[in-house]
Amino acid sequence: MAVLISFTILFLILIAVSVPIGFALGIATLVGFVATDGPLDLFAQRLWTGLDSFSLIAIPFFILAGELMGGSGILQRLLDFAKLLLGRIKGSLLYINIFVSMLFGGINGSAIADTSAVGSMLIPGTKKEYKDGEIVAAVTATSSVVGPIIPPSLPMLIYAFAAANVSVAGLFLAGIVPGIILGLSLIVVTYILLRKKDYPQDKTKYTFKDVLIILRRFSIAVILPVIIVVGITAGIVTPTEAGCLGIIYALVIGFFVTKELTMKSLYDALLRTVIVTSIVMILISIGNVMTWWISIEGIPTMVSSLFQSMTSSAVVFLLLMLALYLFVGLFIEQAAAMIMLVPIFAPMAVSYGIDPIHFGLFTVMALGFGLVTPPVGLCLFVASTIAKVPVQRVFVVSIPYLIAMFIVLLMMTLFPPIYMWVPRLFGF
Repeated sequence: MAVLISFTILFLILIAVSVPIGFALGIATLVGFVATDGPLDLFAQRLWTGLDSFSLIAIPFFILAGELMGGSGILQRLLDFAKLLLGRIKGSLLYINIFVSMLFGGINGSAIADTSAVGSMLIPGTKKEYKDGEIVAAVTATSSVVGPIIPPSLPMLIYAFAAANVSVAGLFLAGIVPGIILGLSLIVVTYILLRKKDYPQDKTKYTFKDVLIILRRFSIAVILPVIIVVGITAGIVTPTEAGCLGIIYALVIGFFVTKELTMKSLYDALLRTVIVTSIVMILISIGNVMTWWISIEGIPTMVSSLFQSMTSSAVVFLLLMLALYLFVGLFIEQAAAMIMLVPIFAPMAVSYGIDPIHFGLFTVMALGFGLVTPPVGLCLFVASTIAKVPVQRVFVVSIPYLIAMFIVLLMMTLFPPIYMWVPRLFGF
């Protein structure tokens, strides 16, 4: 236990002095490895074996597919469709923001990319129209977290790799109902907040021809996630092959259908993919060393014994994990937290009789909270920067949304039949 405490303290100190998460984890693991007389050549070997997995190729493929779709004019088509459905409602731009985030996040699979893309398109115009930068930034940040819950989802891919005993298709299917309920909860909160607001309404009238054009353009946007989810769920393609299909589809659509994808935007998409993939792979590689080292030291067994001495109830275990995840999410980004914690706690959840898919969705949702809560709160900071509003004011306005999201998270944690019927329907 002394080794675990020392490792944790060193890791927290490194984070406090602004060392990047991946390097902080690596340094703390290396120090612990040396302190317990572990050979350095074995440390280097475990760094490599952490990446020696064919399934990891799916991660850059999904990232690139999302980046290409973002540069192919897909977001504008989603926006046009959302305006068609919701444009005449008071405060429609805020409802549209939530709806587009649900759709675009399902295509892109990344909450931060969702905040950046949707925020850049909607925040300036909404702020000018409603003269209320705080609420539009809050809506953008919180709704961005919903998108990756709806499949396909990059965090779910990372979780599936870290847990090693859960189906990607099962996770994707499990995310459909919670994602929709989360989106609806944000819409309800927005409706309550806007009751006393005097926002202007959009008076745009659509002809039958306009409706057909918008629907045709929208169909191009939604085919990709359908291809990926149906393909993986039906066992037609693996996640890696689905990522390849996504890239091919995005290239064809971007270059030959929408004709908005250029060689420069392709280069930019490849560059961003390399950067994001590098960060994720560094975390996975170092996380593999950490997991192997703490396993050798018997730390998972000690932690498991500690939890079992505290409770034998699966519900209490989930509530304890919820508290832990929410606390960790305050300081550590979602992917890094999953790579660190999932190898320890996923097997423990199974020992409590908790379904791996249930625990996986619970983990993704709970750690996703950290994206909109300071001091890390990456989505919150991105949205406030685009809106040019202090992040403190955006966070205050976000509180009602966070409360609604927490209630939904608690429902999904304690009553898994609400959504588990979907993966069960397909045999997972």
